[in-house]
Amino acid sequence: MIKRKVKNIALIASGLCILGATNGLAEDAPNAAEASPEVYKIIGENEQWRVLEATWQPGQEDEFHSHPADRVSLIQTDCHLQFTMPDGSTRESEPRAGGVTVRTGKPMPSHKAKNVGDTVCVIRLVELK
Repeated sequence: MIKRKVKNIALIASGLCILGATNGLAEDAPNAAEASPEVYKIIGENEQWRVLEATWQPGQEDEFHSHPADRVSLIQTDCHLQFTMPDGSTRESEPRAGGVTVRTGKPMPSHKAKNVGDTVCVIRLVELK
């Protein structure tokens, strides 16, 4: 099972590399691993892509950060997250284990995330640098 997941992450990362080489971060915030290393652990990277594992304990909040334009989120556990924007506005999201989201086009603007659920939330992110 683990071998299959690693292969799937590698395939997704390979596909993202085909999308293009110009993939900057939003200019107003650092990348997630720099902003909140206690939440975002780099589990693999090369010069083109990075794989992160984000783990929020119940009640834990990360710092303001951004994500590159081309990215895939692989939801590992059921989560209940609250996202806060720099202007103070919020929105909630409840991604489910096994879910996958693919985003392309433009970097995600500055935001922070808080686990407002009562269980640990784990998401793997594959980001084209």
